[in-house]
Amino acid sequence: MTAPTIFSQRLLRKGPLVEETYRLFAGWDLSVAMEDNLAQGLRGIFRSLGWEREVVTTISRRLKHFDLLMPLVVLAERGLPLLDWRDCWRLWIGATEQPFGRFALDWLYDEYQSGRYHLNSEDVRELAKDAWAAQNPQKPLSDYGVQRTARDLLKTAGDLGMLSGNGPIKTFAPITMSNDVFLFYVHQIAGFEGTYTKVPSSKYWRLAYMGPEDVHRTLLRLHQYRKLDYQIAGTFVQLTLPQKSALGFAESITS
Repeated sequence: MTAPTIFSQRLLRKGPLVEETYRLFAGWDLSVAMEDNLAQGLRGIFRSLGWEREVVTTISRRLKHFDLLMPLVVLAERGLPLLDWRDCWRLWIGATEQPFGRFALDWLYDEYQSGRYHLNSEDVRELAKDAWAAQNPQKPLSDYGVQRTARDLLKTAGDLGMLSGNGPIKTFAPITMSNDVFLFYVHQIAGFEGTYTKVPSSKYWRLAYMGPEDVHRTLLRLHQYRKLDYQIAGTFVQLTLPQKSALGFAESITS
């Protein structure tokens, strides 16, 4: 399963809506239509009808590939703690939504690796312009659009637990995942990559600030605890997972 990707100003501007989506998924009823779930799960909880419509429209756009979102629905339905669920949601957002994916997987991860401590929207302006130009070469962003996109990229990273700080200056937030969340990443990334052999070196681990060596060490540790089977000899990798899919694993850890 290749991760479906979408370039959307709306999704970036409105943000990942972590708590709203978690609440919606936690109460999801597969026996009724999607529109009914949206109405039942989100009606009457916002400060205004206008904002409610914005949230419903934004989340509806993310539900285009609803069948692929079922692991995240199951995790919320069965009570995975919100912050753990947010870590799983971050993987989905980073893998499927642009320009945030490009920002998080390439620019932000490289800055983290360089040892940088502070950053602000001015630092992200060039990436915002380049990402937009790659998608819309005939329609450049206005100066305000560049600044707004840069701010939205930082805010989304903050909402997803990658950055901290309430003001314009942000710092990198520590990311610590439980064993279950790490194993969910393994299953989901195997699905995104189409093979388990690419899991240890996958770029998607960058969404947790992890490089191949970090992943390798954690896989070895979980192998020792018999959470999975991880064998490596030179370039040969054998990884046997507890479940056949991210959905199967989601069902197993929240039962």
